[in-house]
Amino acid sequence: MKLHEAIAKFLADERGTQPVFGLMGDANLAFLGDYIEREGGTYVPAVGENGAVLMAYGYARASRGLGVATVTHGPALTNTLTGLTEAVRAQAPLVLLTGDTPDVHEFFQHTDIPGFAQHAGAQFERVRSAGTALSTLAKAFTRARFESRPVVVDIPLPLMSADVDYAVPTWPSFAPQRIRPDSDCVESAAAMLLAAKRPLVVAGLGAVRSGAGDAVLELARLIDAPVMTSLLGRELFSGQPENLGIFGTLSSRLGSDHIGQSDVVLVLGASLNNWQTDSYRLLADKRVIQVDSDPEALARYGPISLGAVADAGAAAEDLLEILRDVGQEPSGSRRLAEIAEANAGENREHFTSTTGGGYVDARESVVEIDRVLPPGTRQLTDVGRFTVSVWPHITPAPGTMDYPGYFGSIGLGIGAGVGVASVDQALPTVVWVGDGGAMQGLVEITTAVRQSLPLIIVVINDGGYGAEYLKLIDVGAKPENAFMAWPSISRAAEGLGAEGIRVTDREQLTAAVARIEEYSAEAAGDGVTCPLVIEVIADPHQMANEASVG
Repeated sequence: MKLHEAIAKFLADERGTQPVFGLMGDANLAFLGDYIEREGGTYVPAVGENGAVLMAYGYARASRGLGVATVTHGPALTNTLTGLTEAVRAQAPLVLLTGDTPDVHEFFQHTDIPGFAQHAGAQFERVRSAGTALSTLAKAFTRARFESRPVVVDIPLPLMSADVDYAVPTWPSFAPQRIRPDSDCVESAAAMLLAAKRPLVVAGLGAVRSGAGDAVLELARLIDAPVMTSLLGRELFSGQPENLGIFGTLSSRLGSDHIGQSDVVLVLGASLNNWQTDSYRLLADKRVIQVDSDPEALARYGPISLGAVADAGAAAEDLLEILRDVGQEPSGSRRLAEIAEANAGENREHFTSTTGGGYVDARESVVEIDRVLPPGTRQLTDVGRFTVSVWPHITPAPGTMDYPGYFGSIGLGIGAGVGVASVDQALPTVVWVGDGGAMQGLVEITTAVRQSLPLIIVVINDGGYGAEYLKLIDVGAKPENAFMAWPSISRAAEGLGAEGIRVTDREQLTAAVARIEEYSAEAAGDGVTCPLVIEVIADPHQMANEASVG
């Protein structure tokens, strides 16, 4: 068979019913044609190359598996830079298949593929001959899974028509390893926790993925410590009396008070990044014990007193064993009782609504929409000022929230959301996005339309760029300089084949929420015919600038 036929068969064998996202061009159209026609593979064509990579990224994050994208050479590859860099920063297992240009003098679309991959921070593999192509592909797919990072694969176009035998070498299958901490390290951590006067336990996405919730909660109760989570670990301890919610700059007032009072902080599977810790100022005077399965995560953002390369759940279990062995029992301290009492008075809706005059308070819309979403609904947010109106007021199940913001770019949410929605079509996927990010990513709505994906996109439209609105004030300029005269985003979405609803008052919000309930039921039944776009018109002068949880 020809190499392009062999690549198609490899992809079909490797992916099964899982999708390949991409955009066709000279470097990949031969094997994509075979993949679709001969192999019956699932191919999701994107509008743009960056969108294709974002879809593979979203799919990998939501499925906890591998995402695969393919684009052609030259400008198609360079168009993927932002999405690929985002996937690298998020440590998403992803393979991007591309191909070098024809070997002719001064070919106008030539670009340095290994240099490009290095610039994005991705790994790189090159197919050096037709005979080694399948071996190189198998290696790339294995590396992406084992290393949990993107791998760019260059399959030079001139090799596509070469004759090859279909023989794929056997590579080890991927199974996540549950790394246990070193026993001396566990003993040192236990000693620090037992000596602490006001310990605090923080669980991140690593704890969620490890299934460590029960063990972490039991451990916290043994040492009379309240529990908190990272943004992506949120709701892990929902309903528990000692739960203080999100740790860091998004904390409630009660949570912020206890962060400030803590002396030893045990962190299980959370990065402690600059946004989370206010550039580490929240931990400046504390003893920090950090546990993470990624050694590069330890002390990355600031000093720690003790670090352990380990699975969050395994570490919690080993700490529990030591504490039980020394006879540690919950003391029933007044501290946790006071937290439980104060917690009962907290309210996610602790804000004064500004709805009126043709505008809807973004927080009010978030609370009302979140209330009717089916359990298990995946929620994804773009990045921007609007997020402080979203993050404190949504209640996703543990592990079902994500945000493509590791590179700090707006406009990635819709593309990534298409990939997330491709994982499970029995439930809707909700993407929360600002107006600027929506305008940048709107074109990929047509991909969701073609695939009939159950995707709800909620656009918080305050008519401009929110972060710049605030920064212009800081530099003494008029914030109105950040305003943008957008067209109606919901109407634009309708033009792209979606269903659009514009919300400017409570009556329209109530109708939009009712439609979301109907849409969710359609997704669970016979399926939806197109995505649903809800455009909430918000007053830029009244947008929240900090978390509003009492």
